[in-house]
Amino acid sequence: MRNFFSDWNLRRIVYLIGGIWIVAQSVMDKMWILIPFGLYFVAMSVFKFGCASGNCTVTNHKNLP
Repeated sequence: MRNFFSDWNLRRIVYLIGGIWIVAQSVMDKMWILIPFGLYFVAMSVFKFGCASGNCTVTNHKNLP
């Protein structure tokens, strides 16, 4: 469990809080169609996929053909 929390950054925390907030608001407003959208953000933060894993950087190559 210690290893799970060792590499969290601000982006993952924001995804987790935002996803939980979207799910909670969807349930309170009975907008059931938005729950998967919130769960997607929760999954991004927990499983480190998408931009949360650090794969969204653009490399700068000066020698492009």
